[in-house]
Amino acid sequence: MRALLLTSAAFACTALAGCVNGRIYTHIIEPLDINLRDSAIGEGTASSDSKDFNYSYVRIVWGSYGVVDAAKAAGMEEVYFADLETLSILGIWTQRWIHVYGR
Repeated sequence: MRALLLTSAAFACTALAGCVNGRIYTHIIEPLDINLRDSAIGEGTASSDSKDFNYSYVRIVWGSYGVVDAAKAAGMEEVYFADLETLSILGIWTQRWIHVYGR
């Protein structure tokens, strides 16, 4: 009985800690393209972001994290590759940045 109680307590602590699936805090940077072998090195960088507040039945999203929007804002004519950076806190606040590399 005591072993079952200790095992249940350990499982509950792990699940509630949030580190198993990043439920409390997540910060990820990932490429938006899977074929980067022939990509040129960009001379310039640009970024744009989007913010998302989501709680219960209320969801507010503003900003843009589009590749074209970031490239136009920086005056880029060619885009070689892009990265997506995502920050999430408790699933309530999510912010996404698109980082564009080109010239």
